Amino acid sequence: MRCPRTLSLYVMRETSLYFGLSFAVLTLVLLTQNLLRRLDELFLIGMTPADLAVVLRCIVPVALSYSLPLAFLVGILLAIRRLGGDGELRGWRAAGLGPLALLVPQLVLGAAIAGLSAWLLSSVEHEARRELVRTFKAVAARGALIEPGVFRRLGSRIVFVESRERDGGLSGIMIYDETQPDRPFHVFAKQGQLVFDAEAAEIEIRLAEGDLHLRPRPDDPDRYERMRFDAFSVRMDVGFLLGADFGPVRPKQMDRAELLAVLARARAGDPLRELDQRNPIEYELELHRRRSLPFAPLLFAAVAVPLALASEHRGRSLGLLLALTAAFTYYGLGAFGESVARQGRVPAAVASWLPNGVFAAAGVTLAARSRGRIPR
Repeated sequence: MRCPRTLSLYVMRETSLYFGLSFAVLTLVLLTQNLLRRLDELFLIGMTPADLAVVLRCIVPVALSYSLPLAFLVGILLAIRRLGGDGELRGWRAAGLGPLALLVPQLVLGAAIAGLSAWLLSSVEHEARRELVRTFKAVAARGALIEPGVFRRLGSRIVFVESRERDGGLSGIMIYDETQPDRPFHVFAKQGQLVFDAEAAEIEIRLAEGDLHLRPRPDDPDRYERMRFDAFSVRMDVGFLLGADFGPVRPKQMDRAELLAVLARARAGDPLRELDQRNPIEYELELHRRRSLPFAPLLFAAVAVPLALASEHRGRSLGLLLALTAAFTYYGLGAFGESVARQGRVPAAVASWLPNGVFAAAGVTLAARSRGRIPR
């Protein structure tokens, strides 16, 4: 049956409205779950408002990977519920329109959301996760490396500060530097700024208004040297204190080339000791997850439209219950498949594509059973 263009645009507009509302709510819930439960701890170790902005920017792409398809599913059910509640579906029945008039516009919207999801999963999410880890490590380093009132040895230097602000501001600073054993020196400064370089695993202390005191040379013990400065900078390598480097060590932090490189190393017998996940199946699952998960909006549309039409006259809460059940089933099948794959029972490709296969079959079956007129 041919789908009228005006009707298709109308259905897409209605669904987009409810999709937008659902998307805002679901994204807020996901952000709250991921951020607020650790917010107090992060502020305690020195997170600044600027750090919080970076964390939010990193969490949003991760949350979108799940909130987009879920919001689309809820949007479809709410839109069809609204059309049925206002009696518009009765008019479509009288005009001889079938479920295809509702399904095609939803598939078009689903394809657009699937494209956005594919871009997020392939190009954005892993970079966001990587930057999130760097930010957390930088915050932790700022909080732990320099503590007020504590003499801290960092390699060949000893650092003491009287006070430290949340943004890295320091006051009452003393640094004893013996990187050159034959000519150690002390640095005293009224104030300074602690800067953490995550890429180089270094900290830089930018000092202001201070003095540098050089120990007398052995051949001239009576000569004492002191230099006054307005600005002075000291860089210190702290990689040995932080342990693991700041490179990606988990599958979800890696891009496609890095995942393939790890799999090639694993096939060559490399034990992958520097990585958090040493089982190659984890990297295969991540590759297939990025390929399969973007199809969720299309599959949700194929299943949601027949279910929404079938439940349209059976109670207001049934549609939402069906949406939650469908989402739980889809992601539950994904988790089950990954668990079975980790046990070596099925290949990673089968595990990752299992939910898509089940929902594609369900969508075709439901569409075939309701291909006639819209149910009364």
